Amino acid sequence: MPTAPASRNVQRVFRNNGARVVWIFVAIWLSMLACFTYIAIRDGGIPQVGVWAWPILGLFWLFGAGALAWAAGLPLLRLELSADGVLVRERFLWRVQEKRYRVRELRLPQLESVVDGDGDAQFQCVLVFADGRRLLVAESLHRPQVETTFLTLQASLAALCRGYTDAVAADAVAPRPAAR
Repeated sequence: MPTAPASRNVQRVFRNNGARVVWIFVAIWLSMLACFTYIAIRDGGIPQVGVWAWPILGLFWLFGAGALAWAAGLPLLRLELSADGVLVRERFLWRVQEKRYRVRELRLPQLESVVDGDGDAQFQCVLVFADGRRLLVAESLHRPQVETTFLTLQASLAALCRGYTDAVAADAVAPRPAAR
């Protein structure tokens, strides 16, 4: 059950619903696989592949179970900014997780470029917290789209969260602990 926002006056909301595409794909995959399995059981196997029908179906189910486990770990993200700080709500396939962060726990958002499996540049807007947690606020193959979200997030944090610019300035001056 969702709880109340960090402050009654939520000023800005950011969402990353990219996991929804994966969830829908996995649901379609498993539905089609269930239909094919039903047909194979009803007809006593798949005559075209003979003895290999059941091992092949088993491999498809193994892939489907792995894809479901992977998809269950991808959250829908909702980031609520208010004067008090940030409320992060991550809705996974089977559960919901909420965490409130004060302004002093925020760091500058980052615009990052990573290379995907095809060798293409993928751009990401990442919000980093003092505890090292990284939230993927937006991602796309198109830099202007992510850059717009990045600049909007940066401006919203500065305008809405009391003391954010002071916390960021203090963070920039403070020495960072050595990476392990």
